[in-house]
Amino acid sequence: MNNIVHVLRWMIRIAGLVALGLGLALWNGTGYDLLSIHQGLGFLISAALLLMAVLGFGQRVSPSLLVLALLWGLAVPAVGSLQGRLLPGDGHWIIEVIHLLLGLGAIALSEIIAGRMARTRPLTPGAA
Repeated sequence: MNNIVHVLRWMIRIAGLVALGLGLALWNGTGYDLLSIHQGLGFLISAALLLMAVLGFGQRVSPSLLVLALLWGLAVPAVGSLQGRLLPGDGHWIIEVIHLLLGLGAIALSEIIAGRMARTRPLTPGAA
């Protein structure tokens, strides 16, 4: 299981970095032809976070942290998908900042969960 978590962790790191760069380009008003790539990376990050949280239930990771990660993993694509319709006009930057913070939070949560999983033993005896 450690190999799966390691792969998920690196997927989230790399996809997060690229998504962040694309998101900043979009925020700057350029790169709209890359929007679908940004969205795909966001879905990848969210799916990997959800999978990591599910795997964490088999480890000695705090259930409240894992439930938070599950909810967070659902919130990121929801806010991202609805972002264009939320708070249009001068206040739209607030939604953009919330979306940015949700994305950064997803990366941070995956790091926290992976770190805790690396330091704990599985709940099932004899599992590696």
